[in-house]
Amino acid sequence: MGGATIARTPGLAGRIEELGALRTAAQRAGTGRPCAVLVHGEAGVGKTRLAATLCDELKADGVTTLWGRCVRFGSVDSPYVPLISALEGWVESADPDDREQVLAAVPAAGDLLPSLGAHVSGSPVRLLAVADSLVMAIAARRPTALVVDDVQWADLASRDALAYLVAGFRTQRLVILATFRDEELGPGHPMHGWLADLRRLPAVTDLRLNRLTRDETEQQLTMLLGGSPQLGLVDDVVQRSDGNPYLSELLVHGLTVADERLPANLPDELSGALLAAWHRLPPVPREVMRILAVAGRPTSIEALTEVSAGRGIGPEALTTSLAEATNTGISVSHGTELCWFRHPLLAEVLYATFVPGEAAPVHAAWAKALESRSAEGLDELRRLGDLALHYAGAHALPSCLDASLRAADLAKNLRSPREEAMHLLRASKYWRLVHDGDSSVAAEIDLLERVARANDLFGDSEAGFQAWTRLCELVDEHADPLRASRLVRRWADSAWVTGRGATLPVVEGKHAVELSRPYPDSEEYAEALAVLSWREAWNNQLEPARADAEEAVRAAEHARSTEALSLAYSSRANAFQRDARSGQDTDKAVRWAGLTDDPVLIWRTLVTRMNYLIQRGRVAECAALGAEFLPFALHRGLIPIAASAAGVLAHDLLTLGRLPECEQAIREGLSLPAAPAASAMVRFGATALSVRRGDLQAAHLHMRRAKELVPGAEEIVGIFASATLAEYLVASGQAGQALDLLSRTLVVQLADPRDADEMLMWGARAAADLAESARDKRDDEQVRRVLATFEDFVALRESAPPAPFEVLVKDDLVQPAMKAMFVAESARCKAETPTSSLWQEVVDRCDAAGLEGEKASASWRLAQALLNEGASRATVAAPLRSAHSYAAEMGAIPLQQQVETLAGLCRIPLREPVALAETGSSGPWVSLTKREREVLSHLVAGRTYPEIAAALFISEKTVSTHVSNLLHKTGTSSRQEVSALALRLGQTAADQP
Repeated sequence: MGGATIARTPGLAGRIEELGALRTAAQRAGTGRPCAVLVHGEAGVGKTRLAATLCDELKADGVTTLWGRCVRFGSVDSPYVPLISALEGWVESADPDDREQVLAAVPAAGDLLPSLGAHVSGSPVRLLAVADSLVMAIAARRPTALVVDDVQWADLASRDALAYLVAGFRTQRLVILATFRDEELGPGHPMHGWLADLRRLPAVTDLRLNRLTRDETEQQLTMLLGGSPQLGLVDDVVQRSDGNPYLSELLVHGLTVADERLPANLPDELSGALLAAWHRLPPVPREVMRILAVAGRPTSIEALTEVSAGRGIGPEALTTSLAEATNTGISVSHGTELCWFRHPLLAEVLYATFVPGEAAPVHAAWAKALESRSAEGLDELRRLGDLALHYAGAHALPSCLDASLRAADLAKNLRSPREEAMHLLRASKYWRLVHDGDSSVAAEIDLLERVARANDLFGDSEAGFQAWTRLCELVDEHADPLRASRLVRRWADSAWVTGRGATLPVVEGKHAVELSRPYPDSEEYAEALAVLSWREAWNNQLEPARADAEEAVRAAEHARSTEALSLAYSSRANAFQRDARSGQDTDKAVRWAGLTDDPVLIWRTLVTRMNYLIQRGRVAECAALGAEFLPFALHRGLIPIAASAAGVLAHDLLTLGRLPECEQAIREGLSLPAAPAASAMVRFGATALSVRRGDLQAAHLHMRRAKELVPGAEEIVGIFASATLAEYLVASGQAGQALDLLSRTLVVQLADPRDADEMLMWGARAAADLAESARDKRDDEQVRRVLATFEDFVALRESAPPAPFEVLVKDDLVQPAMKAMFVAESARCKAETPTSSLWQEVVDRCDAAGLEGEKASASWRLAQALLNEGASRATVAAPLRSAHSYAAEMGAIPLQQQVETLAGLCRIPLREPVALAETGSSGPWVSLTKREREVLSHLVAGRTYPEIAAALFISEKTVSTHVSNLLHKTGTSSRQEVSALALRLGQTAADQP
């Protein structure tokens, strides 16, 4: 590659679409259709890295790559620097024969290139022609990519040369990439006119790079750190870099995967990079930018004028300063009223230039300016929030506390729960500093309970846990046992949600009951019993769970509390999940919860309802409930609950095999900052989806992140870990590890028999893969070991009630389908034959249960079994085509590849018949009847006479008659010829525009 060496991190995070667009441009150029792409974006967004990645790929494919970089030289004007740099790099690295041929074709090359004796002193017009001739001669030898990096710093002659090259496009095998920083092109910059002229040319396209998403930033950090980063570190980097890859890279310089957060101070290299442009400003604009940095967010020109005046900077000087800062790319306008920094991290760096105590009076000035104003709605909420921050910066803590509480109250009235949680958290931070030593404990308890509830629902679940912990310390159990009962219960819930226990805590639940037992008619007693029952059932302690649930219902009916009634009926439905009355109890629980408008309670009762439905095989209804609740939770700002809902919905959709819908649910869930358990559940869903889509690398990353979030996740009930991990291990060729994991965790997961039965099926699948592999290697001893391990695994499940794959109601079609899968996989494990009838039963039962993904997989297995048993091609073709249709539609690439491989071995065409398009009044198809068109569409798809007869419900003799008519009317002599004619004339509907 010509030009300077490009330093870059291993791999390229994100940029899939952008890199694809550049590849397409390069491929077009390689066929003699030259083009140019203008790659632009802010500094550090990854323009150079993207172009370098493309060049690496092209170079591996034999494409010549020329790389020239423009450099900021101040007042020095050196023409054609990037082109000379690119061509010098080529001279140094080119194949000797290519170099000799090209230089012979351009004798004047010595006038341009210093390595050939040039001093670049000739006529600019002449040198332009030389540069053009050299590039064209190189492109004539082989496909060529020319990259000119940082064109915003190019001299006028170099920009003219680029325009000259593009204007000369004919049939050269040449692609030109020009990168530039668009934020540095202030009004009047000469690049504007040059770009406008270039964009008018037909072979020129634009490609703007935006900042990376959170997931892409996490991918970048994984590459930089050599492993999956901690969640807190990802959050910090995203917040501070705002997705700018260069800034993200500088932020984590020197860190490791073990670091949980970013250091408080920014790296010197990052600070220097951000401050470089600021240092080039005159003194007054520099000070204005520091004042703006203290504002903390985009602010009005009016307020900035007021604060700046207090610092001795008048309106005229302020206007001039803002213009200079905008023209140099430091600040930008937000509409006509607001201004802020182009990159928010610069505000943080500039704020760090204040010495201790220097910023306090600036904060006070901002507080004064904000206090004199007022607004309505969300604007007023922002004003109060800013006011609180500036009072804190000015060390006016009582005023900060007051503003924080006012902001929290307003946020509650505006139904902005996340903002309420944030302001309450700040208020709790300063409460003890303001009220230290006075008698305001009761008020602090009220505040902390509000903080805990708000953060559990809408904010930081860890902050919620800390608030519940502090509340338990402050409340005297003897003086206020009912409140203490409620707090102990909520603390235990929060501890589990934040990953502080593998099972729901029963001990704390019993303690909450004992605290409230002296008050049997209280709602606290009923709620404590209900929650204890829930936890006991979750931990597979059914007898005490049922007794406590019955008592909870009696207590709630005495208390007449809607919350207690909802919880009590929900707990009884959960404890007696297998009883018929469970359905009535879930209905009552949902109805009472709806009267409370408590989203936590609504979600809990919905989960109970879903569990009831799942136990009866009504997975599609569960998915419908989840799909309805998820947007409600998102609309209400219920982030932790929405993440849990997304995880549950994703699991149900995976069970049904509806992969695109599952992908959407997972996208929602991954975008939400939630507690570890909820986030892990979403990640496990993403793991399974990635496996089924054939992306094992992504599956591994999601799986590793889930296990980091919840260590020992496979031991925890309800987050779908064990079966998902087994699916990943089987897909990645580690069936032995899958069977071992399932054997280790089965007993724990028996708390939910359905989950245990799913694990049983995956155990059979893993054992079958192991046994088949051992038989292929003629390893009889390994076969015996696998069979023994599998028998022990099955015996372990059979030793615990209920019986495997038990059906509660006759309408449950899922359990029979799961049992059929288990039986068929067990037969595969034991090498029993024939098995086609077993796989046919799996297909039929999965079809009846709506398990489309498993039906498709079983159809592939059925085709294998039929082939082994000597069935006809037509018989084998039907299940193969069914599986292929599902796999292609859902993007299930591994299954699609398996089907296509088997179909290729059997010479079975998989293409589906497509109705023929309507024709005009002429051509060979005009006289065909509707039935003849149908027959022709099947011929084009490669169907045999028996297959056509079966599909159209006619006899083979009738098919033969229609084919004879087709041949006669179209003037063809065979079914292959008439099919080829149809394809050539584009007569399938799919081929029509």
